[in-house]
Amino acid sequence: MLALDQFSIQSLFSDEKNLFVPDISKTVWDDLEYFGWIHPDGKSGFIVLESPNHGRLKGVKLQRQKNRRVKSRSEMCSWCHFVHKSNGTAFFSVEVKGSDGRRNLGNLICKDLDCSSRIRKPKYSDSLMQEIIYEPARIWRMKLAMHRWLRRANSI
Repeated sequence: MLALDQFSIQSLFSDEKNLFVPDISKTVWDDLEYFGWIHPDGKSGFIVLESPNHGRLKGVKLQRQKNRRVKSRSEMCSWCHFVHKSNGTAFFSVEVKGSDGRRNLGNLICKDLDCSSRIRKPKYSDSLMQEIIYEPARIWRMKLAMHRWLRRANSI
């Protein structure tokens, strides 16, 4: 992913009044397929990615609902296919553009929106399912899942 600065990120979310952008000074942009973060209120997530249609940067706001399960169970992220032992995912929804807020699409994604770091050179040994496919295939699969979901919501 191309390196971003605070201004370029804020310009993608110009309609957001209280946009929180985390510190990006230590971000390794070459290791990211998208840049994602959670707002401090815990209810909103934001991602910045390159659109597969025209290659320009696109900002998408997601609504996050934390899992409220009493009993812990294994969960798999639908983007990066990382299997979390418990409470590692959250349900994110995005409003379908053109529906005037009447329709949302949801997906179970890593709760901190850190899928890019999970698919690169498996740094996380705590996954319940170790993958044997090579890194470019994992990256392609994640991008495909992400783009399909966002395309269905008319967000990219």
